[in-house]
Amino acid sequence: MLNKHTSNNGLRIVLEQVPSVRSVTIGIWILAGSRNEAPHTNGISHFIEHMFFKGTKTRSAKEIAETFDAIGGQVNAFTAKEYTCFYARVLDTHKEYAVEILADMFFNSVFDEEEMFREKMSS
Repeated sequence: MLNKHTSNNGLRIVLEQVPSVRSVTIGIWILAGSRNEAPHTNGISHFIEHMFFKGTKTRSAKEIAETFDAIGGQVNAFTAKEYTCFYARVLDTHKEYAVEILADMFFNSVFDEEEMFREKMSS
């Protein structure tokens, strides 16, 4: 069964419990993708998606990756025409930790100039 909730600020939360599964997948879905890009901003959604993995005010890119590795989790993202998604899959005992790190990536990414240059050059 799906449970849906919309907060006063428009945040939508969708939960589905599968009693026989101990893993949890948590995603931040952003209603912005390639469809929203003008010719002069083509690729910006995908660029920003990559930058979210380059470090935050409190975690380096290496620390983000190592943290998920240490708890046996996975973290990834993708960009589509209509949305961009950042997600993690962890054991249910680590769900709060995964939400904390994803939120840190989303709200506190540093967008370091050197890292942005590297990302532009690799595209």
